[in-house]
Amino acid sequence: MKRKDDSGQAWEDTEVEAAIIRIVAKLSPGFPAKDIKRGTKFGDLGWDQWYRLRVVKPIRNTLHEKLEDNVVLGLDTVGDVIDYVWSRMEDVA
Repeated sequence: MKRKDDSGQAWEDTEVEAAIIRIVAKLSPGFPAKDIKRGTKFGDLGWDQWYRLRVVKPIRNTLHEKLEDNVVLGLDTVGDVIDYVWSRMEDVA
């Protein structure tokens, strides 16, 4: 399945997942990307609620999606972020 980001680039769901996991790993010293899964909770990475906002800018830069801060603050797992970004992308007809 493919969707387009706000810049018009097409992404597979697995590509979006991998990109977000890389972003989360980069923001989480001591947690390599291979150890981060969809079910990984931000609390397990040592993130507090406000630290979650650090994903907003790299996601905008990489996946060209603008995220709502108030939604990001309510997300608990890496999978939640993946699903949120995916839901904001446009379906490819």
